[in-house]
Amino acid sequence: GKSYLCKSVQFLDVGRTVTLEVVSLHVQPFEVKSRNFSEVSECAQDVPVTPTPIHNATTIPAFNTTAVTNTMVPISNATVQTTTHPPNTTNTTATTSMVPISNATTINPSNTTINPSNTTVVPTTTIMTTPKPPTPPPKPPKGHYNVKNAKGQVCLLADMGLQFKVNYTKTDKRKNTAVFNLPKTANCTGSCGTDHSNLTLMFYGDSFSVSFEFVKAVKGNGASHFHVSSLEISYTEVPSLFPGTTSPNARRRVSKTSPNMFSADVDKSYKCNANVTTAVTKDVTIVTSLVQLQPFGIKSGNFSSAEECSEDSSGNNTVPVIIGVVIAAVVVLVFVAYIVINKRKQGSNYRTLN
Repeated sequence: GKSYLCKSVQFLDVGRTVTLEVVSLHVQPFEVKSRNFSEVSECAQDVPVTPTPIHNATTIPAFNTTAVTNTMVPISNATVQTTTHPPNTTNTTATTSMVPISNATTINPSNTTINPSNTTVVPTTTIMTTPKPPTPPPKPPKGHYNVKNAKGQVCLLADMGLQFKVNYTKTDKRKNTAVFNLPKTANCTGSCGTDHSNLTLMFYGDSFSVSFEFVKAVKGNGASHFHVSSLEISYTEVPSLFPGTTSPNARRRVSKTSPNMFSADVDKSYKCNANVTTAVTKDVTIVTSLVQLQPFGIKSGNFSSAEECSEDSSGNNTVPVIIGVVIAAVVVLVFVAYIVINKRKQGSNYRTLN
């Protein structure tokens, strides 16, 4: 029934590369009345610290000292310096108001005057570290994702590595490109239907997501196949991934219909090991690799036989083409050599007859 209030700055680690900075947070998710916040419950950072008395501490006695009235404040890791005066000074009673000192060294001589001006207060500084802008990440890791139906049976399987490239503007007006990968630990959600299925992968504390919509269609020869009907990407321009951005922590969403991705016969799975780049907008592209995917017709939780993408098929033909070119070159060389040798023999015979 209370609201949560925290005016202090808080840093929350979101994944391994993203840090979320929260300040002046006031929130109440439940039992809101009359559109106003309820009684406030402050965070620990906003609550003032009450000094704890030091037990078994030694109090400085006053012996033949000059009267001084001092109010001492809590000092962390400090040393109280004193100045010694001759014993023949005015004999009066010092009135001292003592406040506990944490982790302090107490000097206890006789005939002393506590001089506040000689007390050194050493401030405590807390250094906050922020993640450095990452270098371009390596090849995206291959993750395994699945969606289950209401009966708990796997109805969609996806193995893939995804890399995102996003152009943005820096504060110096220059263009830059943020590059980041889909982590293998991304949260997977989705649904399966007879003709429609979808897959959503969320990562970095749900600040980033990518969604694929799959549909069945009929080819010109009457055979059914599946493909991606729409693609949507949501991301946040966090400074750790978008260094120097003019719009820090701004949320973005881009989408594309019929992106010509992941197409195969409905009774098969789609497979493509090659890096395939798809432009979502002029500023956002997605690179897929090591993909095997099947949104329909999963049996016993396993992929059906794979239908390879054209990029893999063309790559597999490279070696045979090279071998064919080499063989053709050898044949040509042999033929040319045969003609040259034959002509030389004929020229030699003519000289002998003359």
